[in-house]
Amino acid sequence: MARRGRIEADRGATSAAPAVPGSGIAAAADGGSAARGWLRLGRDGRLTAYASCSEGLVRWTESAPGSDIWQGPELFPVEGWAGRFTLAQDSNGFVWFAGTRHRDGAPGGRELIIATQYQTGRPLGDWRAVGNPFPEREREGGEPLPAPGDPILLPDGTGSLHLLATRFGVGVWGRSRHGDGKWGDWVDYQGKWAREAVVPLVTARGRAEFLAPFRGGASYWGQDAPGSDFRWLGRVEADSVEGTYSAYETGSGTGTYFWRHPADGGVIAYRPQAPAGASPALMPLGGAGGAGPVDVARTRIGGYDCTVLLQRGAEGYPEIAAYPTEGEQYGTWWAPVGDRCTGLPALSLDARGSVTIAMIDMDGGLLIARQDQTDPGLAFGPWCRVG
Repeated sequence: MARRGRIEADRGATSAAPAVPGSGIAAAADGGSAARGWLRLGRDGRLTAYASCSEGLVRWTESAPGSDIWQGPELFPVEGWAGRFTLAQDSNGFVWFAGTRHRDGAPGGRELIIATQYQTGRPLGDWRAVGNPFPEREREGGEPLPAPGDPILLPDGTGSLHLLATRFGVGVWGRSRHGDGKWGDWVDYQGKWAREAVVPLVTARGRAEFLAPFRGGASYWGQDAPGSDFRWLGRVEADSVEGTYSAYETGSGTGTYFWRHPADGGVIAYRPQAPAGASPALMPLGGAGGAGPVDVARTRIGGYDCTVLLQRGAEGYPEIAAYPTEGEQYGTWWAPVGDRCTGLPALSLDARGSVTIAMIDMDGGLLIARQDQTDPGLAFGPWCRVG
């Protein structure tokens, strides 16, 4: 279904400093790795790519919907920046960022921070500290605990924003900011043996849920309705490669979770909310040897609703696959669609509904390839270096 792409060479706003291509921006790919889904479509139809470097957040923005001319890279410096971030987009199109910064006097010298981009291409709002639920502790025998996982944001359909943080040996803790702007207290979601950041999913109906991975499986938590408290919904028994989880809504109110099996690095799909009378199953999707989490999108291909997966393949190339949505039994095959990339490639639909791939190349530049709409399958035009 794919062919190899042809390579051609506001409110409380925080101002951006211009960033010079090739001057440290290659490190931004590490941010792409941390931030699953780092290519986002704004309400005005423009795509934005986000990444991280040692000084803060980096951003590229389409000059117009579907344009091959982009603005950026722009650097938004963050004092004490710990170098990684995650992001989420709410139903208003606001993009929320969560990260960690170093600060004297904070527990372990670190505090969690969040910021918001209210409009495409506009400056970010101020970074605000939201605390740190993990005081410095040591294991028995005096060994320090592993560093906390990346903080994760889930904006639900009621306007509430949920921040979730994980630390192995302590658990998963969350704090919610309700529609009136007030933050609640930290809540313990257990998961003492959770080994990485939780895996978030918010459905089109606004209901939020997440998996908390541990060795050999994951705990499943979710809301009964948008705005309700999270409750434990069960556990998944499955081996996985740490740091490879992602999720996407593949049915009306139904999410599919993806991760890699440790035997060969192949992609596994799992739906905890199986149809009535059916047992959730682990469904293999190929992609052996790939690295990190897959990025996911849905589109119509040849008249069929399809799920599209993008990974960084075994040789370091972006690889793409597609299959009928929730039809994993039909199988997938993966095809390379570009040259070697640094970090993870990203996937989104653009303003015209074209599948769009972004990657950061070995020189630190942003490259974009779009679906060829004249092809009845899933084919891509030439890559365009935009920054």
